[in-house]
Amino acid sequence: MSSVSTVVSTLGELIQRYRNEQAMTQTQLADLAGINKGSISKIENGDFKRPDYRTIQPLIAALQIPLHEVIEHYALTDPRSETMFELLQQSVPYQDSSLTVRIASHFLACQDEVSDILLQKLFHFTQQLTGPTELQLALFEIVISYARSHGMQLHVAEGMLHKYLVERNDFSKLEETFQSGKYVLQYIEFLSSEEQVTLYYKLGVHAYNLRRFSECIELCKKAVIEDRTESSFKAYSTLLICSSYFHQKQYELAEKYLKTFSLFSFPFVKENVELMTAKLHEKKGDIELAIAQLQQCLESSSDKINIVNALLTLYLSKRDLQSAHQLFDREQDLITAERLNPTLGAEHAHYLMNKGKYLKIVDKYNEAIDCFIQSATIFANICEQKYTYECLELIFQLSKSMDDSTVEMKVKKLFAELKNEEVVV
Repeated sequence: MSSVSTVVSTLGELIQRYRNEQAMTQTQLADLAGINKGSISKIENGDFKRPDYRTIQPLIAALQIPLHEVIEHYALTDPRSETMFELLQQSVPYQDSSLTVRIASHFLACQDEVSDILLQKLFHFTQQLTGPTELQLALFEIVISYARSHGMQLHVAEGMLHKYLVERNDFSKLEETFQSGKYVLQYIEFLSSEEQVTLYYKLGVHAYNLRRFSECIELCKKAVIEDRTESSFKAYSTLLICSSYFHQKQYELAEKYLKTFSLFSFPFVKENVELMTAKLHEKKGDIELAIAQLQQCLESSSDKINIVNALLTLYLSKRDLQSAHQLFDREQDLITAERLNPTLGAEHAHYLMNKGKYLKIVDKYNEAIDCFIQSATIFANICEQKYTYECLELIFQLSKSMDDSTVEMKVKKLFAELKNEEVVV
């Protein structure tokens, strides 16, 4: 179909031009759209001065009129907020962010409703969007920009918080989105107590995944102080404080917060307490007790991969290859392929690294290198540079002792991928 001019004086003229372009009679259009022929005639003749969008939507769909032409007409001649909001909803399936953003801008410019209500409506609409995040982020940016230009600090804060909550799910940009989240702290006073707890907790998890344990402790302590309830956020914040002190080798403080965490009544508390207790016994030198406790945890816990890694670390340090082999034999039952967040991704990568170390000890070098390559790739994707480098060193050591062109190609491919991910190798 050839291009149809967008210069029209009425929606009726727009519909008539598209109908004529397709050599369609009003009767044919009426049958196709399920609308009375007389109504179509009145719309085209301009007898309906301000046809409701719901009335003409079947005609627009039947004639496949581009939504952007309809939008511009309504924006110029009939900028009612109800109509623009309907157009906003209609635009989402097109998956055209620029189109939806343009409609959102027209919606906020409507004069038939106060700006605060319009902004709230757009904010809630954006919150409820699902699917690809590009559109949601673009609309939150519209909310933030509009709120800032109109001095609506509360809406600036809410928009920035929820934009961060979407952005942080891009695990390839953990550092960048962490800084974005920390910027929201400048507006913390405008957020409700519940929103403040959410921000502190989410940033605490974020810091933990970046191995910024001091920041994690500081943020999670604020979440605990601000949370007046016994929520799961409060419980998890306490566990994160405990785990961060553990990673900092401050075991007495880790034990102190573990006791506090054990007082919560959530189902996930018991197995986490048992696991951390075993890890603390290991650090105290009670290796056999730690192994016995971890083995018990393995049979009762729903989240097994971190327990498997703890056991493998101990088995390999003791050169207990038989016990390690028994765990690898149970891989299908113990290890799931899901890596829904950086913490689970890191555990999976650690498992592959442990498996690679075992395979190296038993002289299965090719299989070991494959495990180290997979581990390095996962670590790089979640910004775990320390362990990425450790895997690379292990790969380098093994590849030097092997005269294998296939291995060389694998290593070159890995290095090329890591350079594309901006990991210095």
